[in-house]
Amino acid sequence: MNRNFLTIVFVGMAWVGTLNAQAPASYRVFLGVTDSQVTRWDGSITATGAGRYTLEGWRFEGVDQTDGKLFHLSTHPNATQGDPTIVANGLIVNADAVTDSAEFRFTTAQGDFRFTAAEVPYTNGIYKLGGRVYIDRIPQARRLAATPEEEDFPSLAAGRNGEVWLAYVQFHHNPDHIKLRRTLKEAPQDFAQFTAAPGGDQIWVRKYAGGTWGEPIAITKPAGDLYRTAIAVDGGGRAWVFWSENHGGNFDIFGRAVDGGGAKEQVQISKDPGSDIDPVAATDSTGKVWVAWQGWRDGRAAIFAASQNGGGFSAPAKVSNSSRNEWNPAIAADGTGRVSVAWDSYRNGNYDVYARTWAGNSWGAEVPIAASATYEAYPSIAYDPSGRLWVAYEEGGREWGKDFGADVTPGIALYQGRAIRLRALEPDGRLMSLDSTLDAVLAGPPSPRADRIGSQSDSDSFNPNPRNGKQRLPDGGFPNAARAARNTLPRLAVDASGRFWLAFRSPNPTMRSPIGTVWAEYLTSFDGKEWSKPIFLNHSDNLLDNRPALAAATAGRLLIVNSSDGRRISHGTQGASNPANPDPNASVDPFNNDLWSHEVELGAGNPTIPVVALGREARPEPPTVDTADAAGIQTLRDYRAGPDKNLHVVRGEFHRHSEISSDGGNDGTILDQWRYVLDAAGLDWVGCCDHDNGSGREYFWWLIQKQTDIFSAPGKFVPMFAYERSVQYPEGHRNVIFAQRGIRPLPRLPLSDENEEKHAPDTQMLYAYLKQFNGISASHTSATGMGTDWRDNDPNAEPVVEIYQGIRQNYEMPDGPRANSEKDSIGGWRPKGFVSIALDKGYRLGFESSSDHISTHISYCNLLVKDVSRESVLEAFQKRHVYAATDNILADVESGSHLMGDEFTTSDTPSLKVKLKGTSKFAKVVIIKDGKYVYSTAPNAQSVDFSWRDNEPSAKTSYYYVRGEQDNGEIVWASPMWINYTGRQGTLTR
Repeated sequence: MNRNFLTIVFVGMAWVGTLNAQAPASYRVFLGVTDSQVTRWDGSITATGAGRYTLEGWRFEGVDQTDGKLFHLSTHPNATQGDPTIVANGLIVNADAVTDSAEFRFTTAQGDFRFTAAEVPYTNGIYKLGGRVYIDRIPQARRLAATPEEEDFPSLAAGRNGEVWLAYVQFHHNPDHIKLRRTLKEAPQDFAQFTAAPGGDQIWVRKYAGGTWGEPIAITKPAGDLYRTAIAVDGGGRAWVFWSENHGGNFDIFGRAVDGGGAKEQVQISKDPGSDIDPVAATDSTGKVWVAWQGWRDGRAAIFAASQNGGGFSAPAKVSNSSRNEWNPAIAADGTGRVSVAWDSYRNGNYDVYARTWAGNSWGAEVPIAASATYEAYPSIAYDPSGRLWVAYEEGGREWGKDFGADVTPGIALYQGRAIRLRALEPDGRLMSLDSTLDAVLAGPPSPRADRIGSQSDSDSFNPNPRNGKQRLPDGGFPNAARAARNTLPRLAVDASGRFWLAFRSPNPTMRSPIGTVWAEYLTSFDGKEWSKPIFLNHSDNLLDNRPALAAATAGRLLIVNSSDGRRISHGTQGASNPANPDPNASVDPFNNDLWSHEVELGAGNPTIPVVALGREARPEPPTVDTADAAGIQTLRDYRAGPDKNLHVVRGEFHRHSEISSDGGNDGTILDQWRYVLDAAGLDWVGCCDHDNGSGREYFWWLIQKQTDIFSAPGKFVPMFAYERSVQYPEGHRNVIFAQRGIRPLPRLPLSDENEEKHAPDTQMLYAYLKQFNGISASHTSATGMGTDWRDNDPNAEPVVEIYQGIRQNYEMPDGPRANSEKDSIGGWRPKGFVSIALDKGYRLGFESSSDHISTHISYCNLLVKDVSRESVLEAFQKRHVYAATDNILADVESGSHLMGDEFTTSDTPSLKVKLKGTSKFAKVVIIKDGKYVYSTAPNAQSVDFSWRDNEPSAKTSYYYVRGEQDNGEIVWASPMWINYTGRQGTLTR
C-alpha cells in the first residue's frame, strides 16, 4: 500500500498520541455519571484550536436538544420498565481540525469544566467535576451514503495495491411507503393498496483509491430480492462481489467481478433446491478467491464453499459433515495457501463452534473450537502473522431455548446475556488462548460506571414476569463475568503487525427508541500486552444483529463501515395512535439506514503474541440432546388422525418476537428466532415475528418477509407470514397470519370507547382485510389490558384464540390452571376477556398457545394437516383443527367422523372419543360443556383413551372441549366441538 493512499484513505482519523498535525477528532462527554435522580445539565461549549466544531446528542430523550453551541438536557432513568436507575446523558463533540493543544470548555448548570485534546487519547478517558463528568475519545464518523433508501449489509476488502472495495445492499422504498402506514380516517372499501410492491434490492460496489471514493457501480439490476453481501479481491485486482438472490423462487449464491472497466459477467455459484445464504469471502495466498455460505438441503442446513477458477467458480463442496443444522459461516486465509472456514453447529443439541481448513488441495478434518454444553455461536475468524487461526465467538448459557416462561423454569431465554470468547487453532491442531482475558474489559457496560462501580450493568433488566419480583431466573451456567454482560456478535481482524481488532455490539447503557432498543458498536484492540478499553463508534446505532465490515488495511490501522438507522439520534420521536408505530402520520420516516465509516489508528502491535494452551475447557463435552423431547416430537409426527387417518400433527406457534419489535430488547436477534424454532424447539411451522412487522416500517417488513421465504422448506418446515397488530383493550392485540407473501400490515382506525359496548370499527376493518387476502387472526392475552371484551368476532377471519401464553398465563376461565386472576394478572386484569365468555356468546374459537416475548419451549399450537405446506396450515386454522399444549402432548378428540373444532348437527346422543398421550402421567382429564365441568377422571396414566357420552343432552347447539392436566403441571387444551343435537331428550346410558 503506497504512502499517499494511506494519507488519504484515513483522512478524518483521530490519531493516537499526538495531534500536532491538525486532524478531525470526536469526543463523547458523559454528564451525570453519578446522578441518583433526574438532573438538569443545560449549558454551552466553546473550543479553541479545534477548527469548526458541532454538537450532537448521545443519549437524548424527549425535549433534550442542541442549539448551535448550546445544549439542553437532563439525565434520565434507565430505559427499562420498572428500573429507576439514573444513567448519564451526554454529548458528542465533532471538531474538524484538532491539535494536542485544542481546548474544550463547558459551562453547565452543575458546574464548569475543561479538557484539552492531549488529555484524552484513545482508550484513556478522564473524569471531571469530581467524577460526575467523563470524557472519552471516539473516531469521527463519516457518512458514506445518505439517500432516502436503505443501505445495509456492508462488506469490505483491501486489494494488494492498497485500494479498498465496499459492497452493500440498497433497498428501494415504494414511493407511498409512508402513506401506506398512516392512521386511517375510515375503512377502505378495498385493501389492494396494502399489496403494493416495494422497489426491492440492488447490490452496489464502490472503490476507494487515489484519495476519493468512486461512484457506486451497480452489480445487480434494480428490484431484486437479495440478502447480504461478501467481497474479496483476486490476484488480478478484480473485486468479486457475492450475494444471495431469490432466483425463480429459490435463493442462490451469485458472484460478479468488477474492476476499473466496470462489472463483468454474473456467475451463479449454487443451483440446488434450498436456500443458499450468508456468503463470506477471502483471498488465498495465490490470489484465488474463495466463497463459503450456508445452504439448506431437504430441510437441513450445511456449510458449503467454492473456489475461483478464472472467471468462474468450482462446484460447491460441502464443508460441514453433520446431519443437524450448521450456521453463520466465517472464512479466512493465511500466507501459506491455507483457507479456513468456521461455523456454529447444533449437532450436539446445543450450539458449538467448528472449523475446517483447506491445505494441500484437500479439506482437513473438522475441529471443534468450542464444544461445551453452553451456547457458542456466531464465530468470526482471522489468521495472525505466525499462522494461527483465531476464532472469536459469543457464549451464552446452558439449556438455550429450552423451557422458559412466566414460572421458574430450567432453561434460559434466547438472549439472557452473552460473553465474547477468543481461541486460537495452531497449525498442529492445538487450541490456545491469549494470555490476557477479555472479561475484565467487556464485562458490564463499556462506560465510566465499569471503572467507578465495578461491573454493574446498565443493561435491560431481565424480568418477563413483573409480579413484584417473583420471577427468579437461573444463571444458566454463565461465567460470573458474563452474567450481566450483553456484549455480542464479535467481528475480528488481525493486521500485519499482529494487532487484534475486535468489534462487538452492546446496548449499554440501555436506550429505547420508538423502533426498539438502541444497540451500538464498540471496538477494542490487543497490542500484544493488553486489551484496550472499548471505543464507542458513533452512528452505529441499529438492531442487535447489524454487523460492521472491518478492513485492517495496514499495521495499526483499521477501517470500519457499518449501517445505522439513526434510532439514537431520532430517539425523541414520539408515537401517535399506536405505541408500536412511531408517528404513523409523519410525512418523513426519521429512521433510515445509511452507511458510515470510522477510521482508527492505535499503532503497530507486537508480532510475538502471548498465548497459553487451553486445558480442560478445550475438551468437548458430551452432547446435550434431550432424548425425551425428541421422542415426544417423533410421537406427534408419527401420529395420524381423522376418519381416514390421513392428517398429520404439526407443532408450531403463532406468536414470537425478536429484536425488530419496539419492545424486543430481550428477545435476541431475528436469526435466533429461526435458530430456536428450527433447532431448540424443532417446530414444523411458526408465525414469526413482530409488532406490525417492525412498527409498520417497510424495510423491516421486507426483511421479515424475505426471511420467511428463506427458511421455508415445504414438507419439512413452513413459516407463515405473520405479525402482531397491537391495539389496546377493549379491541385487543391480534396476531395475523397469511399463507402468501406481500401483504403489508394494516394501519389503525381510532380506538373504541371502553364504556360503549358496540362493534369496534378498527376490528371490523381488520376482519374485512383478512377476508380479502384469505388470512386469519387470533386474540392474545384476552383477559388483560392487551386483550378484548369480545365485542367483536368473525368465525371466518378469527377462528382461533390464544388460550395460553408462555410469558404470561392461561385465559381459558377464571378457575383454570395457570389462570390469571385479579391479584395475579401479568399484563392487567380485564375479566371480560376470558375465553369462556366468548364461547358463551356463541363464538366459534379453536385453541392455540404461543410464546409472545422471551418465553421458549412451553407453548405450542398443534394443527391437524394434510401435509406440511402453508396452504394446509391455513386450512387447519380455518377449520379449527388445532389444539394448545404446554409440552409435547398428543391430543385427538373426535365425535364420529368429526374432529375437534368441527361444528355439526346430529340426532345421535353427543359423544366424544378422547385420546391423549402425555410426557408424564395425567392427573386429571376434564370435559367442559357450555362452560361447566360435566366429566372428570384421574387416570394416573401417560396414555388416555376413553369414550364419553352426554347423558343429559339438550336440543340445541352446545360446545364441548377436553382439558388434560399432567402430574407435572403441563396442560393440553383440545379445541371445542359445536354439536347441534336434534334427537329426543332423556336419560341415556354410556
